[in-house]
Amino acid sequence: MIEIPYTVSKLAGCVGYKDVYNNRDLSKIENKKEEAKNALRLIENGKIFLNPLRPTIIRQKPAFTFNNLSSELVSRLIGKNIRVNYNIRQSDRQAIISNLASLLYEGTPFNIYRLDIKNFYENINRKLLIHQLLEEGKCSWQTLELLFSLFNSFDSHNIVGLPRGLSISSILSEVYLTDFDIKIRKKSGVFFYARFVDDILLVVSEDVTRADLDGQLKNILPVGLEFHNEGKRSFLSLPKLQNKQDKFYFNSFDYLGYEFKVFNIFDNECGYRKKRKVLIDISSVKVEKIKLRLIHSFTNYLSNGRSEESFNLLKNRIRALTGNFTIRDPMTGLKIKTGIYFNYSHKNNFEYCALLELDKFYRKLLFSTKYPLSCRIARKLSTSQRRSLAGYSFMSGFASARHHSFNYGTLKSIKECWRK
Repeated sequence: MIEIPYTVSKLAGCVGYKDVYNNRDLSKIENKKEEAKNALRLIENGKIFLNPLRPTIIRQKPAFTFNNLSSELVSRLIGKNIRVNYNIRQSDRQAIISNLASLLYEGTPFNIYRLDIKNFYENINRKLLIHQLLEEGKCSWQTLELLFSLFNSFDSHNIVGLPRGLSISSILSEVYLTDFDIKIRKKSGVFFYARFVDDILLVVSEDVTRADLDGQLKNILPVGLEFHNEGKRSFLSLPKLQNKQDKFYFNSFDYLGYEFKVFNIFDNECGYRKKRKVLIDISSVKVEKIKLRLIHSFTNYLSNGRSEESFNLLKNRIRALTGNFTIRDPMTGLKIKTGIYFNYSHKNNFEYCALLELDKFYRKLLFSTKYPLSCRIARKLSTSQRRSLAGYSFMSGFASARHHSFNYGTLKSIKECWRK
């Protein structure tokens, strides 16, 4: 058992980059320590999680945030202790895609099963979760007592399962599925297994049927959880590749924002080693999301007048969508690259691809005379302004990995109209 103690210095160390940005006083160590001392007093009085939450909306779903920093700091330290004792690491989306692509290139026969968990956070049974933590004994009594107190505050808000919006919810959800992950990886015939939160993909041998998987996965899924019957659920069978093929076809599926087209032919561009042809592109769901953000960016400008400030904000939104930029981790302050290239760096399809579709849609918004929104844009933006915006392109932003610099405040303004 590894226990990070609930002390002034450790709690002060939980103050993150976002906290300091929102309250400049926290840049001083003495103010961090004062906040930590207040958190310790509340722990001692048994009031650290007394009505600590306020409701909000995240991605059109009910969520919660902490309404005071003291409760937030203690929750973060609870999360750190659970994470270190269960060796929980955040799934690396790009690493998953890289490993999956490498397997898909192989010419051997296999089946692909993609599914996701229905209402994941809401259906996690907190009583069973606490029982699991107690039985496994990996965390200290103080951590478990504080977690139990936090769960009581969830009850007072009539929260079912784990609330969205709290970082500790994602940590606890990983604990809840620890045994599930281990059992799947140990199953015979499983070549590849990936889970990103509630989104699951398996690559299995051709002998493992969907019926087999349905029964096995259902039996080991923790109590309270169930899979969606439709939507993201799919099963594909890929045969062994032959040198000569009478028929040409491909299977396709989406996973983690990418679309995979897996062909039954070898890719001649792979050199001496024969590999299956696999085209990877941005998924249609993500393309529609980007289009919607373009629309929201323009409609927000149209509703806010024709000031230079509004136009600069519109331009920054277009730059962010068509290019790349750096964000900071809200806790550590570490820089993370994101954007049209860094989010989809494994894309290898550039013929009639998603980027061309996005550029075509963007140009129609700027210059078409057939659509009401385009006509409104033409009336509000001068020809020179539209030509200025036309200089940005999804294809060139990807190809050159074009990078733009935005400070935290500007990024916050950029994303405001995208949350609709």
